[in-house]
Amino acid sequence: MTEPTREMKRNYWVLIASMVSLQVTSSTIYMVMPVFFSNYGISMSDNGYLIAVGTFAGVVSAFLAGKYSDTHGRKPILLGGAVVYAIVFFLFAALSKDYATFLILRFIEGFAYYVTPVAITAMAADIFPVKERGRAMGLYSMSSGMGQLIGPLIAPLLIQGSDFNVYFLFSGGFVVVSAIAMAMFVKETLPPQLRVVRKEGGKRIDVKGFLSSVRGLGLVVGVFLAAVLLYRTGYTMIDPFFSLYLKEVVGVDLSSMSYFFALRAVCTMAFAPLAGWIADRYGRKPAFLTGIALTVVTLVGYTRISGFTDVLLIRALDATGSVILLTSIRTFMADLLAPEVRGFGMGLYSTVTQESSTMGAIFGGVVIDMYGFNMVFLVAATAAALSLIVVQLWVPEPARMKRRGAGKAQAPQAAH
Repeated sequence: MTEPTREMKRNYWVLIASMVSLQVTSSTIYMVMPVFFSNYGISMSDNGYLIAVGTFAGVVSAFLAGKYSDTHGRKPILLGGAVVYAIVFFLFAALSKDYATFLILRFIEGFAYYVTPVAITAMAADIFPVKERGRAMGLYSMSSGMGQLIGPLIAPLLIQGSDFNVYFLFSGGFVVVSAIAMAMFVKETLPPQLRVVRKEGGKRIDVKGFLSSVRGLGLVVGVFLAAVLLYRTGYTMIDPFFSLYLKEVVGVDLSSMSYFFALRAVCTMAFAPLAGWIADRYGRKPAFLTGIALTVVTLVGYTRISGFTDVLLIRALDATGSVILLTSIRTFMADLLAPEVRGFGMGLYSTVTQESSTMGAIFGGVVIDMYGFNMVFLVAATAAALSLIVVQLWVPEPARMKRRGAGKAQAPQAAH
């Protein structure tokens, strides 16, 4: 891959900047939604189902987004997802407040939102060569951190008692800002000659060609995705319920709660560039192992808290581990995929992660109802530890995999 031009790099920076307003709203979902739902009599288990239906929608949309971004380009997929995501916030304010309505809107919200990471990571991999890819993914994580900082700080100011309508209207309008910026300033990164063309009377993407591009790597990719699935299932047993954990266990109100979510954002911004540098300098696997080891420690730490300060410290370590993990996983996957199927491959990865989020949200609500928060933290720590062992024993560094597979794996050709 040739070095990116200054214009290509500028296009990526504009893309990241245009995503900040969308990240501001998405960063408040797990903070606000569980409390919003509980105000209307939704139980902890049903809260889990509502969170899960959004991530389940992401299982479907991530796969489709990957597939169609290889045939129609990255930008239309990204822009379409942002527009629908904005509309859902307005519908939350306008429609009735009951379980059936929440279920439908959460599905649409998840379907729209989860196409955006697929398109953005594919665009990053389109632009940057392997030696710069970790830092590019780190920059994307950093933009997420900026949203995570701003969103939780302003969300409580937009909520009046049990009335969340101002929050929903503001969020919808802010996402519209992202959509306009994307439409006006972001350029397509997939050249027409690299798009997968539909066969006459056939499928839109050559799935066999995609499989052949990774077959030379053996089962390692599948093992790595299984490890990610294991870690993510455990971790997302907690993530959707963290605001309720702060409220019920630590005794934090919604205004003070914003500081915990903002702290995560500060750590994300501070350590995302470092995570990318580690992945580029020392390899994807050492970065992954560092991040997941930190995650195991912090998950156990949540069960040992004795006060407000303890939770702040553990939250900071948790956020640091998460940004290192996310950056290393995205870079790991991007390294393995040919440009012609990069969107499809990143969609497959995103499908796996969203499926884990679906299972985690369902299991998390049930476990908390039956055994309390400490048990769900311990289950998540166990899953992360098992994921660490799997990667350490059976997943080599991607660069070595590439060298070993050279001459075996063949990039799929566009169908004519």
